[in-house]
Amino acid sequence: MKTNAIRLLIAVLFFNIIQLTVCNAQSSKILILGDIHYDLADDHDMTWLKSKPDDIRQIKEYTGNTDKNWKDFMQIIRSAATKKGDTAALILQLGDLSEGLAGTPSKARDMASHVMAAIEDAHTRAPWLLVKGNHDITGPGAPDAFMEYYIPMIRKQTKDNKIKSANYSYLSGNVQIICLDPWDKSVDIAEFLDKELSGSKAAVKIIAIHEPVIPVTERCWHVLRNEPERRQKLLNVIAKNKAIVLCGHLHKYSVVKRNTDYGSIVQIMAISVVSDRNYLVPRNVITQYGPSLVDNVPDWEPATANQRKAWLSEESKYVTFYKQTDLPGYGILRIDASGKSIILEYYAAFGSKPYDIINISELMK
Repeated sequence: MKTNAIRLLIAVLFFNIIQLTVCNAQSSKILILGDIHYDLADDHDMTWLKSKPDDIRQIKEYTGNTDKNWKDFMQIIRSAATKKGDTAALILQLGDLSEGLAGTPSKARDMASHVMAAIEDAHTRAPWLLVKGNHDITGPGAPDAFMEYYIPMIRKQTKDNKIKSANYSYLSGNVQIICLDPWDKSVDIAEFLDKELSGSKAAVKIIAIHEPVIPVTERCWHVLRNEPERRQKLLNVIAKNKAIVLCGHLHKYSVVKRNTDYGSIVQIMAISVVSDRNYLVPRNVITQYGPSLVDNVPDWEPATANQRKAWLSEESKYVTFYKQTDLPGYGILRIDASGKSIILEYYAAFGSKPYDIINISELMK
């Protein structure tokens, strides 16, 4: 009898160990990178840029950031991705990986080639999922260079040779990630998204898009903003499928919750343009959502102020949670095996401890 009891106990313990191992294997850690604007001075035709003084200003800023901070920032990302007992399943970069504006097709190919090499040289082990940003395809030859260099890298990182464009889907454990390209006019992104999401049995669904779907700053640069019917269709698809939106574009860290007739949408915005590695505490955190965002920056495009206030006033009817600041860094999403617990950690600049921790699963209820 004692022998049988011992055998039963061993069997139960062994089963529990297997179950625990399976659960741990299915949990996910996803690193989130916003706009980076990786840039090398030699990748620009300065003659072409002579008539673009504001672009020259930006290029000087971004080439300086790349020179001073890229390698050290990648060391931080590599350490976070490869941490023993806490490795990342993937790194999701939300567009504007490069600065663009190379000036010639030849320089555009050089720029795309160099930024792909920089990803390889980061040795993060975790695959990179790349989202198309507007800067990645800006300038002569840039769209073709994106197809020539970015798409093969996406195929390599995802191990999916069927990917033909920046509209694609990727399954990682219990997480389905759909990357969207709003500049590809041959694809209705709402229909593409509906097909991908409705056909997925993943516990957690994430939409990765460069432009936000919910405006979160005074600029109101959100996708389909001038096509309200198509935008509403997109919002409904996202809400029905309880998907989380990850975006960049506006160089802010932001979390917003918006209600719809089909449920709530949580959108997370990240920014990874690090100019000051010691910028760990934000100068200002905005939590009041609405047309007052326009009033906070009155000198930016005053001619469009009324339209932007109208957009924000309408959105404010549905927004129930909002925070926004200019703090650069990176995020980590921690998703348990069931998909019921989703925690966001946001790290400022080169900080070793999270600046912010938000229970995304609670926020989505």
